Amino acid sequence: MKRKVIIATVTAAVLIGGGTATAFGVAGDDDGDGDKAGTASQTHLRPAEHDDDHADGQDRDDDGRDHDDDGKDDGDRAEDTGAGALSHDRAARAVLKAVPGTVTELELDTERDRLVWEADVLGKDAKWHEVKIDAVKGGVVTNRVDDHKDDDRATVRAAKIDAAGIGDKAAARTGGTVTSVSLEADRDDHDKGRWEAETVDKKGQEHELVLDGTSGKVLHHETEQDDD
Repeated sequence: MKRKVIIATVTAAVLIGGGTATAFGVAGDDDGDGDKAGTASQTHLRPAEHDDDHADGQDRDDDGRDHDDDGKDDGDRAEDTGAGALSHDRAARAVLKAVPGTVTELELDTERDRLVWEADVLGKDAKWHEVKIDAVKGGVVTNRVDDHKDDDRATVRAAKIDAAGIGDKAAARTGGTVTSVSLEADRDDHDKGRWEAETVDKKGQEHELVLDGTSGKVLHHETEQDDD
């Protein structure tokens, strides 16, 4: 009378260092003549390779900051284009809410991976203030007196258009988003102010403008194609 004996042994070992799992199986058929026919199978599971790709199409570099396919950091891109940031006029209102006075400079910048609007303000207290506003949420990040600011009060008094208004004119002229406005003294007449503004249009083209501080008339306008 024939006896069938089936012996199955399965061993699973996980090598932590390599992350490989191996399984062995042996089956035998005893026909009484002492001969055993057996098969063994071995399967290797390779560890999943590290993948920096994210679902949003961004990669994370060694510094932990997100980059798109062009290798440019998202914070830098937003700084250059104003993407995702509060508009210049909303930023100006937030600054003046923190420090009532006159905004003489407003610039989009990145600080510690945070997008901010940096502003210089001649306050109603007759002191210069440096104010930084979170460019996404609108909260005040920094509000301090700036004792090292050059005293160009005459230029501020001469300007008839504020930062928000000059930004509106620059945006209308270029059809773009304002990333910076700054009040400067006129080279020929220091008591007369002029505004310098930077915008980026929908095609990624950068615009630099100089506008009269009294009338808002565009005195100079040049464009530069973004490297992206």
